[in-house]
Amino acid sequence: MPLQFGRGAFIKLGEESTYGTIAGAMGVDNRIISASFQKTQEKERKTHLSQSGGGGFQNGHFEAFLNCGGSIDLPLLYEGTGMLLKAAVGNATTTGGGPTYEHLYVPSADGTVPSLSIALQRGTGITNSKEIFLGCKVSSVNISGTAGEEITASFDIISQDSQSRAAALTSSFGSGRQMFHFECSTMSFGGNSYAMKSFEFTLDNKLERRNVLGDKKTLEPVVSDVKDVTLSVTLEMEDNNLFDNYINGTQSDVVFTLTNSDGDACEITIRNAYITDYDDSVNTFGPLERTMTFVGESDAVDEAIQIKITNAQSSAVAN
Repeated sequence: MPLQFGRGAFIKLGEESTYGTIAGAMGVDNRIISASFQKTQEKERKTHLSQSGGGGFQNGHFEAFLNCGGSIDLPLLYEGTGMLLKAAVGNATTTGGGPTYEHLYVPSADGTVPSLSIALQRGTGITNSKEIFLGCKVSSVNISGTAGEEITASFDIISQDSQSRAAALTSSFGSGRQMFHFECSTMSFGGNSYAMKSFEFTLDNKLERRNVLGDKKTLEPVVSDVKDVTLSVTLEMEDNNLFDNYINGTQSDVVFTLTNSDGDACEITIRNAYITDYDDSVNTFGPLERTMTFVGESDAVDEAIQIKITNAQSSAVAN
């Protein structure tokens, strides 16, 4: 029998008009690093006291919840990751008349996030290697970068259901370029700039499944708590400015940008940020480091997070 190989795996995306109904067009293809994204059927033991024979083993089970979802890790692109960013943040607007366009990804007015249909091509080797997941909502996104590495993103996704695995898809990737560590600017906070050794940006939408009687599948997930946006960074120890900001409760926007040689850019802004954790332990003969976590807050004018991408695409969700 043929073996299944992970090589050639990718995802194909489309925005749903109605939650849980397959998107009319699935025209965005993304390469992936990994995907723990699948359908699972919970099975529970029946609780009655009757047993079969004298062995003391269970006698019967039933199907509980049907859970779909998981995480998808992929390289972050200047062009081609916009549909996932919109699904994570909530809304997207585009300005510009070409050849350069500016796309703003900001929370929607009511705090909801759109749903996607996501087809996972599970590599190569066997015939039925495509699985289409419906009603996909981004529960959280993590964007990270370390000196010497690619900039990557991990999307945790809650899905309602998936179709039966079927014939393989053919990829049609866009021409968008990846983001790399050497394209990252310094981080600005409180009027000062700092060179980062690593960063980890996290947006948690606090989505929860809604399981009810009469269905094994979830209803459309909703926000269950206050959303969180954080940025954890590691910097070299150069001064005490950030320690003082931490102690004094200073609030300021945190901003950093990735820019490539084509003029494409990705700017991440966390507004009204303050430092919740700070550590500059002395534990080496060499240069000291400091690590800290910034937490963003909304105000009467702006929400806590904005991602701005500048590229040559007229659509914020294009391939």
